[in-house]
Amino acid sequence: MKTVSIRSAVLGRLALVALVVAGLLSFGTPAQAQAYYSCDRWGEYHQNDWTVYNNIWGDNAGAQCLTVNNVNSWYVDSTQSGGGIKSYPNTGVRPQTPLSQMANAGFTYKTSSPAIASGDWWNWTADLWSSNNQDEIMVFTSWYPTGGGGGWGEQIASNVTIGGILYESVWQAAPGWNVLQLFPAQQSNDDYVDALAVWQWAASEGLLVNTDFDTMQFGLEITSTSGESKRFSLNEYHAWWTDTSGNGSGI
Repeated sequence: MKTVSIRSAVLGRLALVALVVAGLLSFGTPAQAQAYYSCDRWGEYHQNDWTVYNNIWGDNAGAQCLTVNNVNSWYVDSTQSGGGIKSYPNTGVRPQTPLSQMANAGFTYKTSSPAIASGDWWNWTADLWSSNNQDEIMVFTSWYPTGGGGGWGEQIASNVTIGGILYESVWQAAPGWNVLQLFPAQQSNDDYVDALAVWQWAASEGLLVNTDFDTMQFGLEITSTSGESKRFSLNEYHAWWTDTSGNGSGI
């Protein structure tokens, strides 16, 4: 009987510990709890080698506050007006790897944008850079105004399928560095982009000055919110890259 009593007491205590732990977990940080908040124009949140960046870089920019739920989810409340890009809040990583050594790079995204007003001007866009910022490839996913997917500079290609996505137009400009802009035939708030396939295509077409795959970013260029505070959300973002030696990173 003594053995049974001791065993029962031990089991009872273990059960109590399990209940306490469960209770503590139930009061833990929720999945969407705020991990970082900043209204600083250069505010940054880091997780390993990934950065979420408020990046209010344009002239005459208004207020913009970044709230990071976690590295896969964030939103900005931004108040902008007038012409010229004001900010590019984004999530980024720097593979800094020669194209010949890249194995894959890509991302999935789910975005949401506010109700449209006539004075709004913004676009959700991936930004891919070569070393020393010699080349920039912008892969648009959704944008407003919607009119025709017109780009900046000269249109150099149309109806090109890259990584399973049909790009209605490709544009090139040279404002001191080489800029390519890819506009898909259909806007999307939820999709997958094969970033390495985009880079490989540009290299194969002789459109890059430097083929090193330096930086991969995805975020939102904001020019105007009609002077009102508006919220733009990257609801879910997963991205990755690896090289031919198996090195890489993902979120």
